[in-house]
Amino acid sequence: MKSPFLKGIKRGIGISIVLVIFWLLSDFFYFSKLDNKHKVNLESRQDASIGGDFDLIGKNEKKYNIESFKGKPLLIFFGFASCPDICPYGLTMISSVLDSLDKESNKINAVFITLDPERDDYQKVSEFANIFHKEIIGLSGSQEQVDKAALAWRVYKKKVLLEDSDLEYTIDHSAFIYLMDRNGKYYTHFPHNVDAEEILKELKAFI
Repeated sequence: MKSPFLKGIKRGIGISIVLVIFWLLSDFFYFSKLDNKHKVNLESRQDASIGGDFDLIGKNEKKYNIESFKGKPLLIFFGFASCPDICPYGLTMISSVLDSLDKESNKINAVFITLDPERDDYQKVSEFANIFHKEIIGLSGSQEQVDKAALAWRVYKKKVLLEDSDLEYTIDHSAFIYLMDRNGKYYTHFPHNVDAEEILKELKAFI
């Protein structure tokens, strides 16, 4: 006849085995779910219909299109030279990224496209971009050309009239910084309040 003590030990061992099996199965399903989620994120990056070709003009009337930047990852930011705060912040972050890369800054391209070609010709937008960093390329064009680029990157923009202001109007716009891969295809984007470290983390996939 088995003692109650031995029965208790066996019962305790049995419960422990069940709990261990349950814990292992829980971990398996949890990490499987994480892996599947990661795969979905990668697929969504590849399938994202953001970006496309454009025909714009930069400093010294040099013509640019998406082919001009292939071979290197590309940071693209849309704004305008009279923008009071959002655009300077975004350009400052791109400048910080380029400064952090130091001698490797030539391994990426950085572009600022105006949403206000009425006031920002290629010379003005280039000078504005270069205030923040000499390697940021400012681009402009006709209203039709700029609208085409903004549409391709799904940029929201709206002209807003300003009463009693010398500026006459401003441009409300979305403020994402887009990262394109070496083939000019969408990779990811960053919100306007991103810091340079977050952008650098993503750039490590290319540099």
